[in-house]
Amino acid sequence: MNKKRNPIIIVVLAVFLGLAIMVLLNSVIKPTPVVVAKSIIAPGTTLTEDLVEVHTLPAGGVPKDAFATVQEVVGKSVAVGRTIGDPIVESILGENASAGIPSQLAEGHVAIAISVDQASAVAGILRAGQSVTLIGMITPDVLSQQMGISTSAVQSIITNDGTVETVPGTVKGTPTPAPVLGPVGKISITNVRVLMVPQNFQYVEVPATANQQELFANSAATSEDKSVIVLDVPTTSLEITPGVFVNPATLIATLNNYGKIYLALEPSAGLTVSPENNVTINLADLYNLINESTVTNK
Repeated sequence: MNKKRNPIIIVVLAVFLGLAIMVLLNSVIKPTPVVVAKSIIAPGTTLTEDLVEVHTLPAGGVPKDAFATVQEVVGKSVAVGRTIGDPIVESILGENASAGIPSQLAEGHVAIAISVDQASAVAGILRAGQSVTLIGMITPDVLSQQMGISTSAVQSIITNDGTVETVPGTVKGTPTPAPVLGPVGKISITNVRVLMVPQNFQYVEVPATANQQELFANSAATSEDKSVIVLDVPTTSLEITPGVFVNPATLIATLNNYGKIYLALEPSAGLTVSPENNVTINLADLYNLINESTVTNK
């Protein structure tokens, strides 16, 4: 017959085994106190005791510049937004010159802000980290206003001797009007990363079960129709049309002030536009072609 085991011995062995496992785990994992975000923290927020708390994390997963106590971070501001459970680290604090957006820029890249509205920025659904295609648009009226001359003077005229004149003056010979200039649009740059979208410009889906107070709060938080968005722009020259090279940063700044920029949200896998598919559209030419086609078909 099998001898009955003493239950006391079994309990002692179980306790001993549990303690051994705890000691082993502590020696390997080494729980370390880390200050983390207690709630969602927006960029520029000054940290208070109710926004952060201390969690214990395995030593191997603790950032080198993390903080161990709440008192170390209270009063400091964050340059990068934090979500619940994110560690508060030195590199994301506003006091650090390399914190925030500068730390996200690769060598040869700069951050540029452009003016947008709901139509030009995909109705506010853009978020930091997404990639966009920039479509540049410009009209002859803008050029004429900036140059201080009339639109008719901007439109080139071809004289009998073959000379092209684009400024006011006496034209030699009988002038032949050149085709009317029209608004021009073209994909300027692809794969541009979004760095920052103001919170009051972001579209937020409201649950169907939301009450009146929640609807009002959402409306107040996302009531801006116009804003600015910060983009990560390379400074290496690119060819926007055969033989014409420009600095992307300069091009974007110029279009933002003297033209119009539309942002198109790219798929998460990225976007490639071949040169043959990146065709410049001239509305005057398009109008003339459609008009001629209509007349011909009558």
